[in-house]
Amino acid sequence: MDVHDTETDDGVGAAPAVARLLLELRGRTTVEVKPVGRSLQVRPPGARNVAVHIHPGGVDIAVARAQADEIAETIDGATVKDPDDVVPFVSVEGHLIDASYDAVLDAAVQAVELRKAGGPVKAARAAAAPKAAKAVKAAKPVKPAPRPEYRPICPKCKQYELLFNGECPSGFC
Repeated sequence: MDVHDTETDDGVGAAPAVARLLLELRGRTTVEVKPVGRSLQVRPPGARNVAVHIHPGGVDIAVARAQADEIAETIDGATVKDPDDVVPFVSVEGHLIDASYDAVLDAAVQAVELRKAGGPVKAARAAAAPKAAKAVKAAKPVKPAPRPEYRPICPKCKQYELLFNGECPSGFC
């Protein structure tokens, strides 16, 4: 039994190409790399949106919607994930990275630049921001609850407040 059988290991055969891609991407532009489970999220410094998602199956690259099909055509075997999304991703399987390595690297650099320039954000987050602002404006100050009337304390035990009929609730006084 071979320990590194590429037919059963997901993405192990792509590791050298992905490592090379990440090193050259860092050489062309500044990026932050955040490990998440078995994958890496690559984004510009300080950005919240992922530019390149590296996972055991390959690489997903964020692109502008208008350029998604054009970029996918330059990379052998690439597909566009969610083409109707505001920010679609071009997905490249790990074993196909070497075949179009230069095009993948160029697309990854463009993705980082797109996210650095504050490119389009996912529709769900963009739509949620105005709602949050309205919720803050709609909040009115709340009046504190009225204080209960002061009731005298039992003069014998000096522990309980007297009932409305003037008796001590302990029953011993």
